[in-house]
Amino acid sequence: MLLLAVKAITESNRSFLAKYGVTVVTPDTVTAEQIPEIVISYAWDDVIGKQILANPDSKLKWVQTQSAGVDYLPLKSLKNLGVVVTNASGLKAVPIAQTVLSYILYFARGLNVYASRTHWEPFSNQYLVSELPVLVFGTGRIGQQIAANIKAFGGTVYGVNTTGRPVVGFDEVYSITNYQKALAKSRVVVDGLPGTPRTENFFNARFFEQVNQLFLFINIGRGTTLNQDDLLAAIDDSRVTYAALDVTTPEPLPKNHPLFERWQVLLTQHTSWGEHVNAGRTGGLFSILEKNLPSFVADGTIKQNVVDLDHGY
Repeated sequence: MLLLAVKAITESNRSFLAKYGVTVVTPDTVTAEQIPEIVISYAWDDVIGKQILANPDSKLKWVQTQSAGVDYLPLKSLKNLGVVVTNASGLKAVPIAQTVLSYILYFARGLNVYASRTHWEPFSNQYLVSELPVLVFGTGRIGQQIAANIKAFGGTVYGVNTTGRPVVGFDEVYSITNYQKALAKSRVVVDGLPGTPRTENFFNARFFEQVNQLFLFINIGRGTTLNQDDLLAAIDDSRVTYAALDVTTPEPLPKNHPLFERWQVLLTQHTSWGEHVNAGRTGGLFSILEKNLPSFVADGTIKQNVVDLDHGY
């Protein structure tokens, strides 16, 4: 069984794969004859991926992506070929959730004011986390970790998912078509939505017209889910006080982009995943493949982090 390692793997990883009869090739070593023999793609290379999908004899069965979002993949083609896609959802839940908490504390405790103050002028217009109910769009592993962190500070957390099904850790959960009641009760909104056609520009002028004195808008989902011009307009109208954006459109933002010019906006440049234990955006990624490989080799089944190719997450 042939695995294309787009992302680097260690010698220990190779030894584990060898126990299951898996041979490793990389984009630098793979030959034209091996392209149709690739069964597993560990992360995705667009150039080689197109070659694999274009080959009528392709044996590709499984793609383990290097990210939680899969909007950059040819999902329709993969579905037509019966390929299973697993993502990296939850892999960086802890650092991302800690970043979200830090955003809230940064603004709630007035650190943003003191960060640029060069004279003595006490600022006491501060909040406790418990005074700022939070609405999280996305109740998966990252959303659940965010909820746990906020609850540890005595906060209230509402969640939004597709159906409104209850999820442990949230005080209440609403459907994505019926979130308005929760929004009216919230002072902080966290955008953790995946990038799909349905979520594109979800947070737009129509959304921000529903808010009044929202303390903080956070985006750690996908840049495409937010209309940035509409967010800036909401800040100008004082409907939104602050914003913390880890993801933007485009990335990187060009020099002198309006988001860089607003003192109300904190940009962390798609690094909310950062940590030292599993360094890099894909640090720890192999653990997902490691958990799924035994059943895949035994009977072709994959259970963890499987993506619904129709929904795109």
